[in-house]
Amino acid sequence: MSETKNKITWVSLLKAIIQAAIAALTALGVTSCSTAIECLLP
Repeated sequence: MSETKNKITWVSLLKAIIQAAIAALTALGVTSCSTAIECLLP
């Protein structure tokens, strides 16, 4: 039972990471590189 739960947890975790990566790439794609870099820099 615990193995199944761990697999489900890893799958949902990977999905969350993939969604976050897609969101970040989309945000970078919408904005220009210079603007994104300026926002990231302090």
